Amino acid sequence: MVGDIKHIVVIQSLFDGDKKTGEELYNDTIKMQIEYVQAQDIKMSHAFHNVEDKEALIEVLMYYGVNSSYMQGGLVIHLEIHGLDNLQGLILKNNSTITWEVLSDLFRVINVNTCNKLYITMATCYGRYLYKGIDPKKKSPYSGYISASQEVTTGEVMEDFTMLFHLLIGNANLVKSYIKLDKRGSNFYYKDSKRVFEENFQFVLEKLKTDKSIKDETLKFAREQSKKNGEPDADEEMGNYIFEKSLRDIYKIHSDAFKFDC
Repeated sequence: MVGDIKHIVVIQSLFDGDKKTGEELYNDTIKMQIEYVQAQDIKMSHAFHNVEDKEALIEVLMYYGVNSSYMQGGLVIHLEIHGLDNLQGLILKNNSTITWEVLSDLFRVINVNTCNKLYITMATCYGRYLYKGIDPKKKSPYSGYISASQEVTTGEVMEDFTMLFHLLIGNANLVKSYIKLDKRGSNFYYKDSKRVFEENFQFVLEKLKTDKSIKDETLKFAREQSKKNGEPDADEEMGNYIFEKSLRDIYKIHSDAFKFDC
């Protein structure tokens, strides 16, 4: 089922003066409730990593890339790392930065190995911009993610994610847990990767359909092909047909990113 979870990984990289919210969340909620409260039939694995810099973060994610084939049943990777003000990625404890594109490439390996059952949760300002890392020509890097579209306070992080993981450890489903959190009111929201793709594709589609130069180029190409094949000169109707067919082909190629044979 979408959102089912069997493994939780928390990765923290916060500045020296910051409240260590990731470690606190892991020790006081995740670890304690899984080990002492969670029912045996849904018992989860769990791990915590405190990383100093970009290289250490990459190393941790590569480790899970290698081992994710053995972590079936759904995996949550929770990030407690600051978001960059320029919306391009994350900034780590030592001020090194990592882009959404690099993160998405690392997540993709894990998501493919878990058969599209990787979920990302981010106690991160501007975390919604993770979508910028998506390459529509490659497999989806995650099944879904929970993030914020704006700055968030330490209090919000602790209150919302404590509740989210408390619910998750009780019902073993991230989506169900988020729905309950959202009903209470939260600045964090859930979005699945297919919805991200659909929204982005619709934006591009509208732009293509209203750009006269693109249609003109399509008609020019159609006429060149007709002439090359010794056929009658292609008219505007033929150009429009080729244009629409091209859009359908592009959609099919990109939508394959969400098909997992497993």
